[in-house]
Amino acid sequence: MKPRLEVVNAISDLLRRLCVRPPSQIHFRTIANAPATAKFSRHELLNALYALEYEGVIALHHDNSFSVLKPASAI
Repeated sequence: MKPRLEVVNAISDLLRRLCVRPPSQIHFRTIANAPATAKFSRHELLNALYALEYEGVIALHHDNSFSVLKPASAI
């Protein structure tokens, strides 16, 4: 299993590259299928998303999606 920080950084980099702005909603499969994050397991990606939610970067939803709460420049 990869260190959580490595996964969090990969997701953060991906969100910056996508130039997402609040309140953009992103489906989990978009993150899971991206080349930068495909090497991580579903469990690792979910743990990283929980960490980003705790930091107030995203808000998780029950439909396997999340909304971005901060602009890409602030991530």
